[in-house]
Amino acid sequence: MEPKAYIQIGETALRDPVTGNFLPSVPLYVEANSQTEEAAQSLTEDIGNLLARKMKAYRDGCRKAGVMA
Repeated sequence: MEPKAYIQIGETALRDPVTGNFLPSVPLYVEANSQTEEAAQSLTEDIGNLLARKMKAYRDGCRKAGVMA
């Protein structure tokens, strides 16, 4: 039997009830399959597009304010 592959999708951590500090984090995984791989690719593209638009708006605002050439 072939071992299953997993994709790390994030991390989570509990808080110490006394101090409120974070305890050691634990990675979160999902089983890799065609759906999760497609979703990961789509998410990467979506985030890239969102950040590119935000950066353009920032640069346009800086130019308008005369801060950036």
